Amino acid sequence: MKREKKAILSQLTLTARAERTLMAQRLSGIGLHAGQDAVLLALAEQDGMALAQLAEWLSVTPPTITKTITRLSAENFVEKRPSPTDGRQSFAFLTDAGLEAVSEVRRLRKEVENQALAGFSPRQRSKLAKLLKKVERNLAPSPANKLSEE
Repeated sequence: MKREKKAILSQLTLTARAERTLMAQRLSGIGLHAGQDAVLLALAEQDGMALAQLAEWLSVTPPTITKTITRLSAENFVEKRPSPTDGRQSFAFLTDAGLEAVSEVRRLRKEVENQALAGFSPRQRSKLAKLLKKVERNLAPSPANKLSEE
């Protein structure tokens, strides 16, 4: 019996799920949960971000960021500091342990990427990256769609 060929977006979903599963396993080895790596990498780019800004940057809700920062703070990866001017606002800063974790996260991401793309030539990797960026642009809300949603 011949297996039915999967639709491209279905295959893309399965591929993303496999990557997330493997990455979560690797992250657990350094004391992190899935999603926390993105927060650490964002803070590595712009340390001292307001939690609201961090939520927007990562396209998650403010309560999700608050919960994640609380957990990362409890594990000493980040330090949460109140705003000196606005009591409703807090900022997140990487600790020394957080900076070390960022290096490990980058290494793990590279390992997983290399595993995923094993056997691909540099040209195939480049072409795949361009194609995936195009898919992302095609699925992103257009400015016209954003205006009609408001």
